[in-house]
Amino acid sequence: MGENTMLVDGVECEIMSTREKESLFKMSVPILHPFWAALFGFLNLVPGLGTFLGALTLMCFGRSSYETNLEGMLVGIGTAFLQAATSILIIGWFWSIMHGMYFIRKSQKARAEKEEAKSKA
Repeated sequence: MGENTMLVDGVECEIMSTREKESLFKMSVPILHPFWAALFGFLNLVPGLGTFLGALTLMCFGRSSYETNLEGMLVGIGTAFLQAATSILIIGWFWSIMHGMYFIRKSQKARAEKEEAKSKA
C-alpha cells in the first residue's frame, strides 16, 4: 500500500484530497487576513473577546463557512458568550485559546488556497 492510498473492502483506493470537518462553532470563524486573524487570536486570551470581535467583522466584511454572514455572526456571538460563561470553569479559557488558534489556521489555509488558484491561472 502506498503513501496516499487506503484499503476499503479489500480494494486499494487512492486518496485524492482530504478536508477537515468543521464543527458548528468553527464554521462561524471569519476568513480574515492573517494579521487580523492573529490579532483576534491574541485577543482570545481574554475568553470570548477575539471571538466576539471576529463575529462582528461579519457585519461589514469577510465571510464564514455559513451560507450567510448573519448566521455566522449570530453563532460567533453565541460562541463568545459561551466561552466567557464557561471561563469560570477554566474550560472556556482553553476553548477560547484553541478557537483563537483556529482563526489563524483558517486564514493561512484560505491564503494558501488563494495563492494556489492564482498560480494555476
